[in-house]
Amino acid sequence: MRRGTVIGGFVWTVLVVGSASDSFRLGLIELLFLLAPLVVVPLALDLAERLSKARSEGVLIKLPGWMCFPAALCATASFWLEPGIGALTLVLPWFCLGCWLGFSALLSLVRGQITSLKAACVTIAFLYLPIGCGWLVASRCGFAPMGFQEPIVLLTAIHFHFAGFAAPIMTLATVGTFEKATILKQRVLYIIAAGVLAGPGLLAAGFVIGPHTKLAAALLVAGSEFGLAVFFLLAVSAIRPRSAKALVVLSATSVIAAMILAGIWAIGEFPLQPFVNIADMAKFHGMANALGFSVCGLLGWTLSTRRAGQEEGAQ
Repeated sequence: MRRGTVIGGFVWTVLVVGSASDSFRLGLIELLFLLAPLVVVPLALDLAERLSKARSEGVLIKLPGWMCFPAALCATASFWLEPGIGALTLVLPWFCLGCWLGFSALLSLVRGQITSLKAACVTIAFLYLPIGCGWLVASRCGFAPMGFQEPIVLLTAIHFHFAGFAAPIMTLATVGTFEKATILKQRVLYIIAAGVLAGPGLLAAGFVIGPHTKLAAALLVAGSEFGLAVFFLLAVSAIRPRSAKALVVLSATSVIAAMILAGIWAIGEFPLQPFVNIADMAKFHGMANALGFSVCGLLGWTLSTRRAGQEEGAQ
C-alpha cells in the first residue's frame, strides 16, 4: 500500500503536468477527485492501520490494501472514456473496494464493536467511502441522481472521499494525541469530532431536504474542520519529527483558509446569490482542502505516528 501511494503520487503529478500542457483533457475537478484514489485514500488507510489497536479494526484495514493501487489506476483510466458502460467497468474495482470497507464497518457496527470515539472515526470514515464511490459510478455512467447534474455529481464523490473519509481518519490521530489532556480540552475535541463525523452526511442530506438544512450543515462542516485545525496547532508541540510538525501546521492553515471560503460560499448561496462560483471554489477551496489539509495532514500524522512507534520500540 505504501509503495502504491508513492507511485500514485507520481502518477497524479504526471496527470497535473500533462493537463497543464494540454496533453490530457482532465479538468481541475477531475484532478481533484483522482488525488483521492491515487494518494489520499491509501494514505488514510495506512494511517488508520498504524493508529488502530483493536484486532477487528486491523483486519478491516489490511484486507483490501493490495487492491488500492490497481483499483485507483482503473478509476483513473475511466476518465479517458466518455461516460457509459466502458467507464463504468473501469470504476467498478474502486467501487468494490469502497463497498468492502463499508460492509466491514457496518458489520462492526452491528456487532457492537464501536465502543470508543477512535473506533467511531474509523467506522464512519469507512461508511462514507462507498457513498463517494457510488457517486463516482453515477458520474462515470452519466447518471443524474435526484436530478443533480455534473459537476455536482463528481463534486459529491469528492466530498465523501475527502470530508467523509480523510477528515475522520485525521480526527482519529488528533483524538489519540489528546488522550492525556485536560477534561475540558477532551470534551471540546469530542464535540468537534462529532461535527466532523456527522457533517458530511448532513450536508449531503441538506441538498435534498432544503436550503436551511444545507446552510446549517455547511456551517457545521466548516466550523468543525476549523476547530479540528485549531487542535492540530495545539498538538504541534507533541509532534515529532520537524517535518511532521511542518506538514501538520500547513494542513491546519490550509483548512482554516478553505473553511472560511466554504462558509462564505454557504452564506452566499443561501439566497441563491453565491459570492464565489464553482470554478473558483474548486480552484481555491478544493486545492487547499485536498493538497493542503488532506495530503499534508495525512503525511504529517503518518510521520508522527511512525516516529512514536519507533520510540516505543526502542524502549
